[in-house]
Amino acid sequence: MTFRPDNTLISNREMLAELVLTPFRAFARLLESLAENNSRAQALAAVSAIPEEELRAKGLTRADAISMVFRHDA
Repeated sequence: MTFRPDNTLISNREMLAELVLTPFRAFARLLESLAENNSRAQALAAVSAIPEEELRAKGLTRADAISMVFRHDA
């Protein structure tokens, strides 16, 4: 047994699990970061923030606005 940074005990099994899972968690964080920084993802977030009334005023549906994001290079 050893201590975690918060002074709680951790078993050898838990320590091994953390050791094995750490690279996978780092890779998942990398993929998430890449996805969030993608210009299309940012454009989709902007489209989802537009109120329905504003889209209707422009004569668009949300599906139309989303398809525009994928149709044009962002």
